Amino acid sequence: MIIGIDVGGTHTDGVLLAGEKSPAGVRHEIIATSKVRTKKDNLMSSILEALDVLLIAAGKTEIRRIVLSTTLAANVIVEEKYDPVGLILIPGPGLNPEHLLIGEENLLLSGYINHRGKEVKGLDREELLQGLDKMRERDIRNLAIVSKFSTRNPGLEEEILEFIREKGYPFENITVGHQLSGRLSFPRRVFTAYFNTAIMAVYRDFVSAVKKALAERNLDTEVYILKCDGGTVSLDRVMMAPIETVNSGPAASIMGTMAMSRVHLTKETAIALDIGGTTTDIGLFINGEPVFMPEGIEINGLPSLIRGLYSLSLPLGGDSRISVVEGRIKIGPERDGPAAAFGGPSPTPTDALLVLGYLQEDPAYEASADLQAARGALAQLAGELDPVGYGSFWQDGEFNLTGFARNIIDLMLDSIVGTIREILARLENKPVYTISELLAGIEINPKVLLAMGGPAKGLSPLLAEKLGYREELVPYAKVANAVGAALARPTLQTTVRVDTAASYLNIVEAGVHRKLKPGERYELEDVEELAITWTRKRAEDEAAAVEITERESFNVIRGFSTLGKIMEVKAQIKPGLISRPEGSEIG
Repeated sequence: MIIGIDVGGTHTDGVLLAGEKSPAGVRHEIIATSKVRTKKDNLMSSILEALDVLLIAAGKTEIRRIVLSTTLAANVIVEEKYDPVGLILIPGPGLNPEHLLIGEENLLLSGYINHRGKEVKGLDREELLQGLDKMRERDIRNLAIVSKFSTRNPGLEEEILEFIREKGYPFENITVGHQLSGRLSFPRRVFTAYFNTAIMAVYRDFVSAVKKALAERNLDTEVYILKCDGGTVSLDRVMMAPIETVNSGPAASIMGTMAMSRVHLTKETAIALDIGGTTTDIGLFINGEPVFMPEGIEINGLPSLIRGLYSLSLPLGGDSRISVVEGRIKIGPERDGPAAAFGGPSPTPTDALLVLGYLQEDPAYEASADLQAARGALAQLAGELDPVGYGSFWQDGEFNLTGFARNIIDLMLDSIVGTIREILARLENKPVYTISELLAGIEINPKVLLAMGGPAKGLSPLLAEKLGYREELVPYAKVANAVGAALARPTLQTTVRVDTAASYLNIVEAGVHRKLKPGERYELEDVEELAITWTRKRAEDEAAAVEITERESFNVIRGFSTLGKIMEVKAQIKPGLISRPEGSEIG
């Protein structure tokens, strides 16, 4: 059996799936689901509450793997709930580094590597010493170190690391730029390294808590975290680059749409929408496949090197606080708690939907919602409204609560529709990538709205009408994101580095480090083939779909002579699903 748990801003959702072999491969069936309130100050409590429900349903059946998707990294970054991070930059000539400065303390060092990987100028150790002393005085314990062209020669970054160890500086979390990605782009590497360091401490505590909780439940099973690209990384390896999980939550929504809808069969272009309590996550499918960002997603508005599924999170959800500011209705981005109908302190769009009767047919809401509380919370705003703009809500001295609720929902819908249209306009006439291929000159004209999430049943038909799309509610809409996490394929990665000048071969993740044999010759194509072969070997799957995610080749030059080449290739199992659940397709 497999368990998937998605930790959202409002709810933590869980699913238990059982696999059964068939002629077409393993097919999974949803056995049980769970949904609990997310405790923002104690995510582990929410995870365990959802997990324990599923473990009871599983009985004594063995749990083969657990996959978690979480907003932990994104929340820490957006809310800036991390300890100060120092940044050491070695930009070299030709680039004004001022626009790269970020964080509490920035140290710009002289010395640089050129584009061929040659060290042109060494470090000024006195300059480094003074900068590190200043960071120690400010009690900065987290550090990112990034040198331009460090992927072609990490020498300066490694020299700084060694200097820090020699002098005993008390840094607790350090990221060095060359370890994040083999691709070039100094600005993307700077921001990625900074944010990777920022979330390290929080993520380490999270990993430790997960392991402890599983041990207490006598669960000896593989645990994975969903990454931005829709693949998974094992809990034991996530600390190598925790920033890869920053968009884990939106990725779960997109993978859930892949798993539960039939968009892969219809090959349609569609908008994927996950309407939650705190945010609305928007994704895009073209010809049945999700759009992908191979160059890197944005993190807090800044470019990164983290490959990921294309998504945009709108700070607007069913539990967004409705207020009146200067006489006008404002929805979100704050969330005070659940809807007033469920004991929350403020009116929300969920309250408006209940007043309009859009959610009443849902037994869970019908049984527990306090409709009078919803009506009362909305009515309290009447006196704050600008009588000029909202005068039509009063008829014969009576406040038209239904009209007011409809206006709230219209505002929310208009905001979501406007964002979708902005996304489409931004991508118009630009090459786009899906998880399989580059599409150039394709017309992006969605026809379908694939919706999931708590309020989706009430909102998605209204949204589809405004957009002119056909609306389809994804099966198991309230927990489909957890299904997407559960069934995401592990994206095992292999790095192969060949240095013909030093006559050395490294297959990093496989632990292979050896001298080249006499007569052993490599070109870039040979290194790529080696990376693909070893990736399949390590995955124990000779038929696995493998992609080259990074490739780099440059000459090693001393004086006026070319001594050889350094070639580095990273191969990865392609993101995708291990199966689709029985009954998942929309009929």
